[in-house]
Amino acid sequence: MSLRNLPEVRAFQKPEWLNFDAPHENVEAFDPAVVSASGDDETTITIYGQIGLDPFTAVDNTERRIAAALRAIGNREVTVSINSPGGSFLSGLAIYNLLRAHPAKVTVQVIAMAGSAASVIAMAGDDIQMADGSFIMVHKASAISMGNEFDMQDAAELLAEVDASMAEVYAARAGVDRKIAASWMERRRGDGTMFSASSAIQHGLADRKLNASAIKVKAEAPKIVPHERVLENALMAAANMSPQQAKAFVAEMKTGTRDAPVITVTRDADDLRAAIEQLRSTINA
Repeated sequence: MSLRNLPEVRAFQKPEWLNFDAPHENVEAFDPAVVSASGDDETTITIYGQIGLDPFTAVDNTERRIAAALRAIGNREVTVSINSPGGSFLSGLAIYNLLRAHPAKVTVQVIAMAGSAASVIAMAGDDIQMADGSFIMVHKASAISMGNEFDMQDAAELLAEVDASMAEVYAARAGVDRKIAASWMERRRGDGTMFSASSAIQHGLADRKLNASAIKVKAEAPKIVPHERVLENALMAAANMSPQQAKAFVAEMKTGTRDAPVITVTRDADDLRAAIEQLRSTINA
């Protein structure tokens, strides 16, 4: 069990009519080239890319893979290396529970980004270390939903329950009242708060800085353009769609439904990009 006695989060079942995605701005700022220098260690679990199973790239950051990795490690101490823009909050909460239940010490290293659902996973660390230029992003859960009035009510209720669970985790880790943690998530109408390494340590969301030698930049890793953005741009160019129409069309394709309303979220894209560039400069220095 967690050495810090962190709270267990109850399991949530994802309805078919609700889908979670990492915020577009997080994905755009995400740099897949930043990885752990010791990622091949048998007691290190790497979580790179979107949380959950990415249907476009087949990158597997699901609770199933993390559970299998923890079984292979056994009762030994484990290091979890995170560089993720977020993704499925429900998978993130499940992974948090798995790491919390691990019988030995869990060290979390945020090497670039722990955004959205990935920030919940990071909170499971008994010792949370952050690289200079890295950041933790917390915000209220957002999703794409479809259906009738009752489905929308159910979606709102589920999102409120997920928000409450996340606030409880952040509050327990930081040692603050849950209302304070909720206020971090509620800033800018739910867009949330971005914590730099120093700020996260100051607020109790991390413990210490990570040595720069612990991370590296893979020269061969290309910058990934979100598939959704590629499709949106193509639709705007070829079908003369507005950005809103293109987003709605892509959302419909992903959910397999018609007229799926899209909840758009605006993040601090410029700040995120600046933080990533600062991190890369630190590594290359």
